[in-house]
Amino acid sequence: MLVDIAALNLNDMLELKMQYDSERQKVLAQNIANKDIPGYRAQDLKPLDFSNILAAQTSKVSMLLTSPRHMGPVKTPAQQFLHTPNGDPFEVSPTGNSVVTEEQMMKVAQNSMDFQMSTDLYKKIGNLFKEALSLQPNA
Repeated sequence: MLVDIAALNLNDMLELKMQYDSERQKVLAQNIANKDIPGYRAQDLKPLDFSNILAAQTSKVSMLLTSPRHMGPVKTPAQQFLHTPNGDPFEVSPTGNSVVTEEQMMKVAQNSMDFQMSTDLYKKIGNLFKEALSLQPNA
């Protein structure tokens, strides 16, 4: 399958990834906040499936604006962020709570690194555009 590089919108894909990371951070923080609640089950988000997002990006037909007064297309997310119960928990407390603080903190750290990588890529893309336009890129 050939992929038209010009049809890909990397900014939209990075924006979606950053939205996903933000939502996942909220879910993980909620898990940690409820670590002492009896019967609370840890939650997480299903991982983003970029192959589906890529297929949606390359196969969609875009609208052409013929006048600046026309409305543009509406952005819709390619995938909803689905909450799932945390799979097989490492341990469950006697009260039925499945939150393991150390496990949740490792997920928070990994999620933070993913978000930072996305923001770094976003910045690099902006600098490439500035360089292409012969403007001064940010450090």
